[in-house]
Amino acid sequence: MPLRPQRPCRSTGCNALHRNSNGYCDAHADLAKAWATRQGSGRGGRPWRRLRDKVLARDKYLCRCEECTRLGRLREANEVDHVIPLALGGSDEPGNLVAINDDCHRRKTQREALQARRKVR
Repeated sequence: MPLRPQRPCRSTGCNALHRNSNGYCDAHADLAKAWATRQGSGRGGRPWRRLRDKVLARDKYLCRCEECTRLGRLREANEVDHVIPLALGGSDEPGNLVAINDDCHRRKTQREALQARRKVR
């Protein structure tokens, strides 16, 4: 397999050539963002994306929030929400996840945050 072509370092004023995937020469490698090279772990990684896709397919890409279900409203779902939030002891199990529209998700999250702030007082 041929080597990747050499490129100039991203650091300002440095013209050193390198083959590193982070865009910086060895002398400036510490300037690369740690999260930019770490993929597939934590929220948003491959396991979460796979679970998210399964939940969306299970719910037929329709919003299953309480309001839409109660009103019989059909809206396209493009996000996944925890029925019981993680902060309140919920989990990432498929039974605790539902497909939700981004507008419904935003409103639900705001309601939950308001309730949490009221409890603290």
